[in-house]
Amino acid sequence: MQSSFTHPDRAASSVLRSLTAIGFQVELPVAATCVLLDTFDARLHRAGLRLEYRGGEVGELVLAGPAGTPTAYLAWAKELPRFGSDFPIGPFGQRVASLSEERALIPGLAFTTHTRVASQRDRRGKVVVSVLLHERPSVDDAEAELPSWVAEVVGVVGHDTERAEAFDRLARLGLVPTNGTVADVVARAMGSSLEGHTSVPTIALDAQQDALSAYRAVLLNLVSTVRVNLPGTLANTDPEFLHELRVAVRRTRSVLSQGRGVLPEDVRLHFATAFGQLGTLTGPARDLDVYVMGWDLMVAPLRLPDPRVLVRVRGEIERRRRAAHAILSVELGGEACRQTLEDWSGWLAGTEGVQPKPKPIGPWMARRIAKAHARVVAHGRAITPASPPEALHDLRKDAKKLRYLLECFGGLLPRKGRKAFVGQLKVLQDNLGEHQDAEVQLAELRMLAHDLHARASVDTDALLAMGRLSDLLDRRRREQRELFVERFASYDTNANAIMLTTMLDALEQR
Repeated sequence: MQSSFTHPDRAASSVLRSLTAIGFQVELPVAATCVLLDTFDARLHRAGLRLEYRGGEVGELVLAGPAGTPTAYLAWAKELPRFGSDFPIGPFGQRVASLSEERALIPGLAFTTHTRVASQRDRRGKVVVSVLLHERPSVDDAEAELPSWVAEVVGVVGHDTERAEAFDRLARLGLVPTNGTVADVVARAMGSSLEGHTSVPTIALDAQQDALSAYRAVLLNLVSTVRVNLPGTLANTDPEFLHELRVAVRRTRSVLSQGRGVLPEDVRLHFATAFGQLGTLTGPARDLDVYVMGWDLMVAPLRLPDPRVLVRVRGEIERRRRAAHAILSVELGGEACRQTLEDWSGWLAGTEGVQPKPKPIGPWMARRIAKAHARVVAHGRAITPASPPEALHDLRKDAKKLRYLLECFGGLLPRKGRKAFVGQLKVLQDNLGEHQDAEVQLAELRMLAHDLHARASVDTDALLAMGRLSDLLDRRRREQRELFVERFASYDTNANAIMLTTMLDALEQR
């Protein structure tokens, strides 16, 4: 990030005098509010960028990169942007949108400051470098001690020399350099993390660890993912909240299904049913999310003379999506869901079910993974061109269960080998997933066409376009079905079998 300076014992006024003495022109202070914007999983931060909104007499968005790179500014007089599509066409918005993708930009740390701009100009009066002196930064209800001022050195494209000289001059004044913008400085002082939240199913485990404690640790990690993504799902902030919650629910169900003999049976069956209901509940909204997000790519091959013929069709899909999310929000926000998560978290954090002779997790999980892999292989080999689509869907579920075990209990396996094997499994899963998506979308589109035709809600051109889209989806489904033979053969190899067996044998012997 761009470099800044501060000093615990130096007054801002002395810094201003020093800047004036070396040729900087200092403007009057302007009260401003600064708000950090990033996705829930901090995609901008992980890319080395910082997006800030600075509101004063004239609001602006500031996109800062690594030290030495130019900072981009965009005048902004509207509500804070939520998605990449909210930005005007141009490199600023394109840069943010390419990183944030489908995720919403969420306001994070907010603070106020009084900012003076000190600029150095060339002979033509053009600004070649600026120093932003932020005085008295403050955060509402903050108990942390914040610096009395922060000075940011802001370069201009094509004037790297002037920026370096300004940095050196401030350093020679005895000021203390610090990384980042004023927002970074305030965040560090507040102890605020800018790392965001990522849903990682793999946790540290030991092969000799008691199986029940290992299961509890894995399941606690998963339920924390459900809970942290629940508010964003209820608010329908962006589609990834529901996706992350839904994946955590599916992983929980898979781990529970493999917990017979470790988890108390009454507990296992009770929460398997509860999380099964959660999985069913979240399905319709997620299916429609996928439909809407992939709409443009899906219809692009049609090359319609007038794309507007499908506007009402897409509008109907989006209406159904909103309705599905409204129903989901009511159910997930209800007492039954809250109580389920509370009871589950409470049981996992307790000691009930501890066995007098605990079994180590390593050998136990090695057998579970081997059995799940054998199931994938057996069911995959049984599929023929005459098999119904349900056979591929069932195989997809088998593959997910295997992958979830490899990920959730992946801390028991060598990282390199596990990632290589999961990578092979993922190629097969992608094929099965695309086949299933085409099946679901085709069924949804046919039902939608029937409903709209019955209500006379679309014209003949739209119905014809929907027919062409149905044909396209059917072709994709058949293509993925034909590709399955190749994808499964690439997974069902001696090399993959040996790779997995080697890892599991080592796990048995620890």
